[in-house]
Amino acid sequence: MTTKSRPKSLRLTAEVWKEGSMYTAYCRELDLASCGRTIEEAWNNLREVFQIFLKETSQKGTLKELLAEAGLMDQGDRIGRPEHFIGHLELPLPS
Repeated sequence: MTTKSRPKSLRLTAEVWKEGSMYTAYCRELDLASCGRTIEEAWNNLREVFQIFLKETSQKGTLKELLAEAGLMDQGDRIGRPEHFIGHLELPLPS
C-alpha cells in the first residue's frame, strides 16, 4: 500500500499598506505585488498573483530554482525563510 505524501506549503512574507485610496499588497521574497480598494481585496489579488506565479513557473520547470534564489529553503513540511519576526522600531531623530 502506498501512501501519498502531503503537499508542502509555501510560507511567504507579505505586507499591505495604503497608497492614496488603494491598498498595495507586496511579497518581498518573490517581488510580487497587487492592489485593491480594501485590505481584503489587496490580499486576495496577491493570492491570485501567487497562484499564477506558481502555475507558470511549475509549467516552465523553474519553480524550485526561483524559490532557492529567493532564499526559500525546504523545511520539511513547508518551504520558506527561516522563522523571523518583523516589527516597528521607533527612534528619535537628532535635534
